[in-house]
Amino acid sequence: MPSLNQVQKQLTDFVVGLTGKQRLLLAGAVVLTIGILAAFAHLISTPDYVPLMTGMEPADAQALGAKLAAKNIAYQISTDGKGVNVPSDKLDSSRMEVASDGMPHSGRLGFELFDKLNWGQTEFDEKVNYQRALEGELERSIQTLRDVESARVHLVMSTDSVFLDRERPAKASVILKLRSGRLSQETQIGIARLVSGAVDKLSPENVTVIDSDTNRPLGGPRHGSFSADGSLEEEYTARLLQTLEPVVGPQHVRASVNVEYDPSSSEESQETYDPKSAVAVATQKSEEQVGGSMAGGVPGTSSNVPGGNGGAKTATVDGGDGAQLSSSESNTFAVNKVVRHTVEPAGRIRKISAALLVDDAIDVKQENGKRTESRRKRTPDELKQIEDLAKAAIGVDVSRGDSLTIENLSFEQTPVETPAKPSAAERIRVTLNDWSSMVRYAALILLFLLAYVLLLRPMKKQLLTTFKELPARLANQKSGAGAELSPGQNQGVLSEEQQRAAAIKKQLVEKVKSEPAATGKLIQSWLNEGAQ
Repeated sequence: MPSLNQVQKQLTDFVVGLTGKQRLLLAGAVVLTIGILAAFAHLISTPDYVPLMTGMEPADAQALGAKLAAKNIAYQISTDGKGVNVPSDKLDSSRMEVASDGMPHSGRLGFELFDKLNWGQTEFDEKVNYQRALEGELERSIQTLRDVESARVHLVMSTDSVFLDRERPAKASVILKLRSGRLSQETQIGIARLVSGAVDKLSPENVTVIDSDTNRPLGGPRHGSFSADGSLEEEYTARLLQTLEPVVGPQHVRASVNVEYDPSSSEESQETYDPKSAVAVATQKSEEQVGGSMAGGVPGTSSNVPGGNGGAKTATVDGGDGAQLSSSESNTFAVNKVVRHTVEPAGRIRKISAALLVDDAIDVKQENGKRTESRRKRTPDELKQIEDLAKAAIGVDVSRGDSLTIENLSFEQTPVETPAKPSAAERIRVTLNDWSSMVRYAALILLFLLAYVLLLRPMKKQLLTTFKELPARLANQKSGAGAELSPGQNQGVLSEEQQRAAAIKKQLVEKVKSEPAATGKLIQSWLNEGAQ
């Protein structure tokens, strides 16, 4: 086994035998190889980060990162500042650590406000904390809805008093930031009922829901009574659209409803007599038998007045043997009378006026597997059917003065922008996200192969060629032949013939140095022979 001095001498001879260009090539190859190996080692050792928690407030994300750092767990804050990523192999342990310390809460706190008791709190402080906790819990519940991105809830608790005029019902305001910009009617009613059900003495009518993007209140619970804010008009408009859109198509009908209310109240009493109708209210009948000596009927004024019985009918019949039978009937009549008492409360509907704009009909045809559309005006029968449906939907009463106007107009066609197909770069990005782990290692292997083929392999060939030529170069340097070569000749590419010529030249030089006189005479004889 060679000693350390021999190895050092071989390395020294090797370095000395290289030219300046070859030394730079060797140094660059060593530095490049070390750099590539270090880069690959760093990439392979870098962990694959996965989301631990997302959708937090930036302050909560920073606080969670500080907790992970205290547990010696590497983490990264997402680009939007609302998420925390941890290495994939540390995901389960990170979740356990976060769960043991308590999950972070973004926004306002809920009932965890009462986790720690404060013996110095007053009753007022407890009421305020309870209201804050209730608002926070309602915000979290509303944010679980699919169409809601964030929510803020403000409550005004009810006030009880022994005086009725000082009592105040509970009220609530909900501010929503929507994901798609729209919220269905069922979801709006559900939010109002959710808030009202969680607060004592809070009715759904006292819950106001506002869209943070448009700064307009969203529809709440609907009712058919007097409403100064136009909720009944909105309800009638929604009824028209829901009834007609399945017939004429979505976005092909526009409706506007105006409801005129009577804010006053009235009370009316009416008593009506009908002289043409008489009704018998009492009837009296009597019969009497009088002996033969009695005649002339029943004593009295009526019997003494010819034909004047005052509404009574009297008949006298001879019964024989001097006896007479007498019968009478008395009727009492009254005129027909109607008594009516009407009370009309405030807020009754005085008149409904509605207007409908209907787009042209669209006929779709399939010809040779190709779909074509053509527009046409609607026929009178179609407009009549639409009008009947609209009247039935909102309860139009012609006797009350209600009116419904329907017109068929051509709507302006907004060009429909078909979604662009994802580009190759987008498809590649989605694929890389889905197969991030495998693609990462495959990219590392491919990068290493490219570095080997383009950088390391050419350098290796150059170094092997240098190593093969190194023994001949060292031999030439020891024999001094390298000093006699021309300035432009490369010492590492001498052939065997050139090496033989160099050896003969060396022997001649040594001969001239050892015997200069004889060499001089020999040269003179060569010159004389050339002159002859």
